[in-house]
Amino acid sequence: MKRFLALILCALTLMGVTGCGSSEAATDGGDKNIKIAILDTEVVFEADDSYINGITMAIEDLNELYGDEGYTISYEFYEDGSVFQTGMEALNQISADSSITAVVGTSSLNILDVAADVLDSAGKLLVTYYSAPDSLFENGYTSVFRNCFGESDLGEAIASYAAEQEDIRWVAVYHSDTSYERNMVRGFLRGLEGTNTQVVDVAITTPVEDELTAMVEKWQALGVDTVFVSQYIGEDAFEILRRVRHMNPDINILGDFSFDYTDFLLTDADVSDDIYIATPIPLEPSEKVDDFHTRYREKYGTEPTQWAIQLYDSVRMIGDTAVRIGSTDPEDIAQALRNDGYEGIGGTITFDDQGRLTGRTPRIMVSKDGMFSYIEE
Repeated sequence: MKRFLALILCALTLMGVTGCGSSEAATDGGDKNIKIAILDTEVVFEADDSYINGITMAIEDLNELYGDEGYTISYEFYEDGSVFQTGMEALNQISADSSITAVVGTSSLNILDVAADVLDSAGKLLVTYYSAPDSLFENGYTSVFRNCFGESDLGEAIASYAAEQEDIRWVAVYHSDTSYERNMVRGFLRGLEGTNTQVVDVAITTPVEDELTAMVEKWQALGVDTVFVSQYIGEDAFEILRRVRHMNPDINILGDFSFDYTDFLLTDADVSDDIYIATPIPLEPSEKVDDFHTRYREKYGTEPTQWAIQLYDSVRMIGDTAVRIGSTDPEDIAQALRNDGYEGIGGTITFDDQGRLTGRTPRIMVSKDGMFSYIEE
């Protein structure tokens, strides 16, 4: 329904302005301007400088590498506000701009499905860096790529971790009543099949305080030692975190990236350590990662989060591929990514025919002092 509405709202813009314009711009290989639109909400970027710093480093490196060959690589940020109407306005602007080669975004799942429809129809390349539901890749898009893990991957990964822990045996699940979180929970339940870890209760998010209190009390009576939290809204994840840990400080917390908010982690510092989540991004330890961290610290004077490399690789993947194949045509870049993938700082990035990331497994992170870091493997 959202895709249908989006196409109606954008029909005049798409038919009258875009069409094949962006894909025709470089058919002869003569166009060496690569403009990347970053579609997201400033709230996410302001909460963690690593996002914008990673993009800036990628753009600077691309221009330094390819400037002498005549290439100019740039980016522009488009605010979607995590609001459907604001996102549609941004998508209309992007679709109408024939100079935009590709889009990196968005962290807003309520906008992403529409963005994929609109941008694929407009001949723009879309690279999702944060999260993208499995269902998005059932639509036959040719220019949409998931440089992150889907919800089923994440649910199964955190289940695999849980099954290996001796102190995780009786689990309660608390999730939002949305398709993404439901699918993640299904992946979690599948991942626990045949293990010694049992799910004893599954509950849907409730805003009613008395119901929430009664639910936590029930978990205590059931002997629950672990709560798996999958939430669409970060505030809801932290609400259940406060409730269960104020009643039982030693309870294990498993979750998704709804916990990955530095401000919230610091605000609830008394209960926010030792949260285990499956990271949605493909990042493997290597000398390249260490060298990037060194460069980042020298440039910005702070330690980057994992999102710096994720945004860096997502942007570099577009620019490097365009230069390698000698074309800024989004269709050519998309075909090259499907055929060859990309070797990034975070590891080898490959895609299947539908544009889904392949050949990688999510890693587990743990929170400490307001920040998530990868656990020792």
